[in-house]
Amino acid sequence: MRFTKGHGTGNDFVILPDLDGALDLTPERVAALCDRRRGIGADGVLRVVRSAAATDAPEGPEFFMDYRNSDGSLAEMCGNGARVFVRYLLEQGLAGGSKLEFGSRAGVITAVADGDEIAVAMRRPAIVGQSSAMLGALQLAGQAVDIGNPHLVCRVPDVDIVDLRDAPRFDAAFFPAGVNVEVISGDASLTRMRVYERGSGETLSCGTGACAVAAVVLGGADGTVPVEVPGGRLTITIEPDRCWLAGPAVLVAHGDVLI
Repeated sequence: MRFTKGHGTGNDFVILPDLDGALDLTPERVAALCDRRRGIGADGVLRVVRSAAATDAPEGPEFFMDYRNSDGSLAEMCGNGARVFVRYLLEQGLAGGSKLEFGSRAGVITAVADGDEIAVAMRRPAIVGQSSAMLGALQLAGQAVDIGNPHLVCRVPDVDIVDLRDAPRFDAAFFPAGVNVEVISGDASLTRMRVYERGSGETLSCGTGACAVAAVVLGGADGTVPVEVPGGRLTITIEPDRCWLAGPAVLVAHGDVLI
C-alpha cells in the first residue's frame, strides 16, 4: 500500500491515496499505521478519495478528506490535516492553481496556497458555553467552542506546567462525542497553546484548536491572532463568516507499507 508522510507544524499524518474508495481502512489498521513503534507513526490518517466514492462526502468538490484519529476513530475535521491534504493534492498533480476546494465531514473547505504556506477557510468558531476538565489533579474552567468539532479552551498562567500525559476528564453530558482540550496563556498579540486531542493524545499542534483558541482570545470578535504551538506558529484570522488557518505544510516521505 502506497503512503506519504507529511506534517503541519509538527502535527503529522500518514496520507493514503485511495481515489476509488477500495481500501478497507478499519480502525485497527489506522491504529497500526499510526503506532510510532510498530507502524509508521502519526497523529492521524488522511485518506484521499474521490467524493463520488465516499458516502459521507458533501456535494461539489472532486476530492474528499477522510480523516481518522490515531486510535482509528472518525473525526469531523482536522485543520492541520486539511493543509497537508492540500499540499498532497498539489504536489501529486491532483489539483492546480493557488485556490481549491475539497470536502470533509465538516463540509466544503476552501484552501489557498502561497509558497510554503497553506491557508484553509473553515466555519467561524462559535463559543457555545462554559465547562471544565480535569488535567491530572488540576481542575480547569474553560470555554466550549464548536468549529465543526468540539473544543474546550482553558486559560492557565503557564502552559508548560500543565500535565497532558493522560486523557482529560470532562463533562460527558456536555461533550457526548468527546472533546479536544487546549490550555493557553498570553493575549491577542501572541497566544501560546498546548492541546490534548481526543483519540490522539497530546500533539505538537492542532489547527482547529488554534482557531478555537483565537475565538476565545478575541472574545468572539473578528481579528487575527498568532498562535504558538510546540511545533511552530499558526496564524488565525477570524472574519464575519469564516475562519482562516494559515501555516506551513510539508511532505517528508513516500513509500510502501505492508500493514
